[in-house]
Amino acid sequence: MTKTQPEQACETVIYSGGGFSNVFPLPSYQSAAVKGWFQNHPPPYSAALFNNSQATRGFPDISANGANFIIVVQGVSSLVFGTSASAPVLGSLFTLINQARLNAGKSAIGFINPVLYANPSAMNDITLGGNQGCGTPGFSSATGWDPVTGLGTPNFSKLQAAFMALP
Repeated sequence: MTKTQPEQACETVIYSGGGFSNVFPLPSYQSAAVKGWFQNHPPPYSAALFNNSQATRGFPDISANGANFIIVVQGVSSLVFGTSASAPVLGSLFTLINQARLNAGKSAIGFINPVLYANPSAMNDITLGGNQGCGTPGFSSATGWDPVTGLGTPNFSKLQAAFMALP
């Protein structure tokens, strides 16, 4: 397989969700990533447009392709978009990692977020694109974690190695 363009945030028909919670506090495993984003890539928007307290959970954690998935229903093919496409892809990857761990006599992976944030190099960092919304250009993808693509898309072999290294 050859790569014809760099990965980027979805700007085809839909845009990535993302931003900062008004309800959930910033988890310890995400603290350095979110604080780093605010320090290195602050948006030009005030608290009137998003929760910029730096004390709440940022989202997403990770990304996967969510545009132009071809599905076939009753012999008719069509394109689907959004988390209905990307969530099963991510679920499949983590199922394969679970299977590898179980085959090695290890436990299932459990809650993945602390491992993801401790191993950002297991992700393909997305630095192009944004998520328009709220009457603004939205947030922009940036180096490291960002409120458009999170830590990025999984690099399966690196992600599996990170989880296999755990007891």
